Amino acid sequence: MSDLFYLDTDEGSIGCHVITTLYLDEYQHHYLIYEMDGKPEEVFVSIYQPDDDMKVLLDVQEKELESVIQTLESEEWI
Repeated sequence: MSDLFYLDTDEGSIGCHVITTLYLDEYQHHYLIYEMDGKPEEVFVSIYQPDDDMKVLLDVQEKELESVIQTLESEEWI
């Protein structure tokens, strides 16, 4: 994925900026960590498939989100 992408919402198309991506073996998912234009103080996490031509983003379950946060905060990730 490029550093900038657009997310289609009920309010229209919103520009989003990729912070990083992450793969967790534990859940066998790729995660996209990004910011949305107009919401600079918030960080969003979605599941994505790198080989999906439609680039569909899926919701992350709370348990998975905790693992993503822990991984990003770990010294191993830095």
